[in-house]
Amino acid sequence: MKNPSFWLVVAVLLAGPMSAGGWDNGAPAIEQQVPVRPPSGGHVAGQFDSYTFTMSWEPTFCEGKPSASECTTQRSDRFDASHLALHGLWPDQNGDSSHSYGYCGVASSEQSLDRAPTWCQLREPAYSDATHADLLTVMPGVNSCLDHHEWTKHGTCSGLAADQYFAAAVALVQQFASGSLGGYLAQHAGQTVDMASITDAFEKDFGAGSASKLVMNCTSVRGSSALLEVRVHLPNPLRPASELGSMLLATGDHGNCPSSFLLDPIPQR
Repeated sequence: MKNPSFWLVVAVLLAGPMSAGGWDNGAPAIEQQVPVRPPSGGHVAGQFDSYTFTMSWEPTFCEGKPSASECTTQRSDRFDASHLALHGLWPDQNGDSSHSYGYCGVASSEQSLDRAPTWCQLREPAYSDATHADLLTVMPGVNSCLDHHEWTKHGTCSGLAADQYFAAAVALVQQFASGSLGGYLAQHAGQTVDMASITDAFEKDFGAGSASKLVMNCTSVRGSSALLEVRVHLPNPLRPASELGSMLLATGDHGNCPSSFLLDPIPQR
């Protein structure tokens, strides 16, 4: 009977050189660590370059969605009747103009529910009662479970806990609302305004030249161009909202609003 070590040598010779993870020519193979993405086109949380922060002018939004819960209950004394309201804080990768980066660690079965009619079937974000109360003010879309959608698609990729993520977004809305731009919009709600006045107010808040980083999009309402949304691009990681002026990132997009446009009033009921 041969020595057991004889059979070990034979087995190695028959198998040939070992591939990655074993030994080859007497030297240890280096196993490359390749990031593994989840199935179904998912993405990995935290692997993004910047945020797109988006706010809506709700009266214009409600022109197109009059049956939405937040629109049927809109009142003149509500925050979103005269202030920009939170839409979303979207982690983005450079060059991804369609904002496809999303659903980090979210099962395909849950992604399939991410349509407006079934948003309320998505898991509720785990934020505090205080953050929820703030969202009810600055994000009227909570009434249609917009927060569920925003967390499922975007928040899960932020690398933040849900309470941190939404609290940061709330603070940014409040920063806009408390400055010259917020005051100008509130004072002129329901009126036609000119872009020059908007940019002047923005630069009073965030510094000379900052308006070049402001994106304003309009849509047609009864034949007039009306403000629909405002966007800015912010770094990852975010800093406190009080530092918003120094966080603004340059963008080649300046929106489609003309030199003057309507700040649509809420519908008269």
